[in-house]
Amino acid sequence: MLQRSVVVMAASLEIVVGAMLLAAYEVPCRLLFAATPEGVGIVGTRLAGIALVALGIACLPSAIAESRRGAVLGLFIFNAGTAILLVWVGVATPLHGLLLWPGAGLHAIIAAALLPQLLKRVAVAAKSQ
Repeated sequence: MLQRSVVVMAASLEIVVGAMLLAAYEVPCRLLFAATPEGVGIVGTRLAGIALVALGIACLPSAIAESRRGAVLGLFIFNAGTAILLVWVGVATPLHGLLLWPGAGLHAIIAAALLPQLLKRVAVAAKSQ
């Protein structure tokens, strides 16, 4: 039950942040990077918002299955990759907004919370073969 709750929470968070990027991209960009996108960056930001909403919807567990491995793997890769990207931005660029480090930490925590579910599924698959 805890694993399902982690997946639902992570997927819901991606939907909310994606909707924020679509509706008011300036706010999350300023909070993360202390800058607002210009030109093609606005389109890229909105594209990222669409991708986050789609990822979150695709990863919401269905009523039929307890959890879907592909959804969990997708959420894990997204959150681990985002954590790595935000840490890189914080270390290698001057773009340091108020939520940069909390965002990096939150994505790392979500990835860490999803990892046991992935490892459990790998172990179960290996035993069945």
